[in-house]
This record gives sequence, C-alpha cells and structure tokens, in this order.
Amino acid sequence: VVSTQSTGSSGINAEYGGGARRGEVTYTFDGEILTLTLGEGGTSIRWNGFNGVQIITPPNRRTCGLCGNNNMKQDDEFLSRWVGRVKETYTFISSWQLPQNRECYNNEVEVTVTQEAKEKCSELFFNPYMLKCQDKLPVEKYEIACGRAVTTSTYEGWRAECNVLQSYVLECETQGLNLRRWREETNCETLEETQQFTIAQGCPQDNPPV
Repeated sequence: VVSTQSTGSSGINAEYGGGARRGEVTYTFDGEILTLTLGEGGTSIRWNGFNGVQIITPPNRRTCGLCGNNNMKQDDEFLSRWVGRVKETYTFISSWQLPQNRECYNNEVEVTVTQEAKEKCSELFFNPYMLKCQDKLPVEKYEIACGRAVTTSTYEGWRAECNVLQSYVLECETQGLNLRRWREETNCETLEETQQFTIAQGCPQDNPPV
C-alpha cells in the first residue's frame, strides 16, 4: 500500500508498507533520470524513461523475484517462480513475467552478429570518453548485446547501438562516475531526438525482432 501527497514539481512525499514496514518515498528528476528512494538509506529505483530500470538495495536487504536474493553469491540468484533454481536466464526471467499468458522476448536466440554491427558497437564502447568506466564495469556483455541489437534492428533511423550504450551509462553512473556528456562525446542522438523518435514511432523494445 502506498499513499502519496504531492509537494510540487520538485518532489513527492509518500508512505509505503503496513504495520512496522513504513517509510517515506521521495523522488528526484535531473531531466533524464528519475530516482525514487524508499525510506532513508533504503532501496532506490532509477529509471531513464526509456530502456533502463535499476533497483538498488543495501547489501543486507533481502530481495526476491527478478532481483535475486541479494546474498552476494552470483551462482545462487536464479530462483524461479515455480520450479526452484534454474540455470538458464530466459527460463528464470519468464517464470516471473506478468501476465503469464504473454511470452517474454528470448534474448538467448542464436544471432550471427554482422561485422558492421561489431564495428559500430566497438566505436562507441571504446570511445575515449567511455574508457573511464571499464575499470569498474567490464564492457564485454554490453558489447555482445549491442552487436545483437544492431544486427536484428529493423527500425529505420534508429541507432540501436546508442540504446545499449545508454544502459551501460546508467550502470556506470550507479558506480559513481559522471558520464553526463556521453551523447555529445559519442555522437549519439540527443535526449530530445530520442524522445521524439519514441513519440513518433513507439518504443522499439516493445516488439524486438527474433
């Protein structure tokens, strides 16, 4: 249960939970990232308004579902909704989908990444401006996802590589880095151009090609 009371454009006060589990919900918005914070020093949710959501919890906070169990053991996170622990990412994610009658996009389908896609992604992720994050956050998985996205994208005028880079930037900023100029430094679309494309065409990630 969440009850809210608006305090104007700069924030909102809210109470959540029931019984002993109560606290204040606040938000900040910097023009691109909306951050919700549940209680002082508690869980926060960061959303870039487009393709990336992060749920950040303290190390001792118990979690479940898609967040795993937060026990700091990477091989003990895929607890499915119905059949216990599983090994496959797609099986784990699909078990938590809502509604259950809608099939999740299987990102594990075999894709032969084109050389053009590899070059586009490499140019972005190894841009000198982006290198500052690689010591904190390895780029390999993002680069693979980028190649797949560029190869399978069917949206004319849509730079899928910038879409994946945005997810990488969001995680880098969670690690404490300031990458606010990533669009200018990598020649990706401006925030306004990305928003206008979405308004005109709809969200590309709603119907990803298989």
